[in-house]
Amino acid sequence: MWRKIRDGAIIVFSTLLFATCLKSCIIDAYKIPTASMSETLVAGDFLLVNKFIYGARTPKKFLYISLPHFQFPKLAEIHRGDVIVFEFPGEPNEVLQVRNLFLVKRCLGLPGDTIDIVNGTVRVNGLIARGLQKAATDFPMTIIPIKGMRIDLDPITFPRWKVFIQREGSSVEQRGTKIVVDGQETCSYVVTKNYYFALGDNINNSSDSRVWGFIPEENIVGKAMMIYWSKTNDGIQWNRIGTLIR
Repeated sequence: MWRKIRDGAIIVFSTLLFATCLKSCIIDAYKIPTASMSETLVAGDFLLVNKFIYGARTPKKFLYISLPHFQFPKLAEIHRGDVIVFEFPGEPNEVLQVRNLFLVKRCLGLPGDTIDIVNGTVRVNGLIARGLQKAATDFPMTIIPIKGMRIDLDPITFPRWKVFIQREGSSVEQRGTKIVVDGQETCSYVVTKNYYFALGDNINNSSDSRVWGFIPEENIVGKAMMIYWSKTNDGIQWNRIGTLIR
């Protein structure tokens, strides 16, 4: 009797653990809630997301039990134009995330790239990014932080980089005209992570990196692969089911 119960419990536990690992490390499903990526993706689309391609991470916990945590090797690098799923890094003034929110956008800028919008045209490293809508508002040239990049700090640049530095895990404050990082007076800060810049395809109806900033590499969970289901208020969108995402 007890042996059957034990064997049954082991089977249930193993099945749940396998399902958790599959969802966390290999493939997952997400629903599109807004029109920020239309016409590529519309509200009501359900996506399959490849979480293994960028180097999947094992779950840190299972049923409140801590597990050994590691990252698998990458099968491919993140490329400009990839439609990525990532954990929202937070509003501009939030050091710690207050929402467990996942977003889908198109990656336009890689670590070290420059990006700007001039006369409505998105440019990456000075070259026009093809196939994008014309933006209603311009965006100043911005360098996407790359690990090892040095940021100049002074009373003028401090407000722009304060939250960024705190998110990287360092303390930073302004004392008069002096900037202090981790208790040491300094005039610069060295970036410790790689970052990415993403825009919505529906560029004039999208809250994206122009609003809330850069995406840490560790926040990117996978690449959108395919629409496996689509349902709106008008009913099932049969013509969208099975569409590969490009």
